[in-house]
Amino acid sequence: MIKAITFDLWNTLFQNISYTKTRKALIEKFLKGNGSKISYAQLQKVFDKNFNFLNPGLKGEQFKHIYTQTRIKNIFDELRFEIKIEASKEIKNVFESLMLDNPPALRKGVLETLKTLSLDYRIGMISDTGITPGRIIREVLKDYNILDFFEVTVFSDETGFYKPHPIAFKTALDHLDCSPRDAIHVGDLLDTDIKGAINYEMQTVWIRAPQTRNPGDIIPDYEISEIPEILEIMKKLIHKGSNS
Repeated sequence: MIKAITFDLWNTLFQNISYTKTRKALIEKFLKGNGSKISYAQLQKVFDKNFNFLNPGLKGEQFKHIYTQTRIKNIFDELRFEIKIEASKEIKNVFESLMLDNPPALRKGVLETLKTLSLDYRIGMISDTGITPGRIIREVLKDYNILDFFEVTVFSDETGFYKPHPIAFKTALDHLDCSPRDAIHVGDLLDTDIKGAINYEMQTVWIRAPQTRNPGDIIPDYEISEIPEILEIMKKLIHKGSNS
């Protein structure tokens, strides 16, 4: 019987949003303000190399989290531009807090679905963080009045590892006091959310983007296109359990 449900965040509960242009502009302004002749093309190449979170090569050895401060240091090192620690920290703080002024929208039906599920299940969140850390994300979740639905929120900048590393799933389920076989994970990425949850012996729900097809090497238990569809899946699981 399913006792706990864990959710990914980006493209699962939050709609995706990019702050890349703003972050590039911030570094460009800093460089020009300090007399640099580095071209925007150079900056863009180095920035994209270090901040393209979807690049598997940036996920580090054994899925270790790469922190924003490290990414910023790498940029200036590769540009061969010396930056003081205080200035680097200031850039980091601005990078990490952009979400507060321009938060991503919730996906359709998220608030209502979480409210319904929380009546019968223990709810958790398991999210990788690219640049925006968990402490900032929690503030946004609170502003949307959904933070209290989650008994635990697990972020990669706090565990030190990205999904599919098992520590993400273990941390959440330990807090929820639930065994993997009694839990189900909902997420949009096959190679992190679904693979990680399957490896941890949880059931899985893949929230599929429009026109996206599964290559077939990672098979979720269920597929949905919008979050409210999880309610019907849970009803079927309850019915299945009562007849077993």
